[in-house]
Amino acid sequence: MWARVRGRTENHLLTLPMRTYIFRPEYVQPPHGITSRTRRYPVLYAVTTPLYPLLGRLAPHHVTTTEHLGLAMINVAHDGAPHAVLRSRDINASALGQGPHAAG
Repeated sequence: MWARVRGRTENHLLTLPMRTYIFRPEYVQPPHGITSRTRRYPVLYAVTTPLYPLLGRLAPHHVTTTEHLGLAMINVAHDGAPHAVLRSRDINASALGQGPHAAG
């Protein structure tokens, strides 16, 4: 049910007469020992934290961090993005200053 509601909401947002961006990170790792208040997430992060470097190497376009997600949101709000829907790959690129208006 939540996926349908989210999908309808995203589709509606994309029809608004303003630039709209949808962030869809795939796997988000919180760094620096930050934990979630959602009950099952601390267990999940306890298992995946040691594996995160490996996940980053095996599937770099499918993982991001909370830091990259926050930086990407700031950068996209300021500079825009090449796509309306941003997945982990786009989020990481924007966080690292590799967005559409990056100098270089």
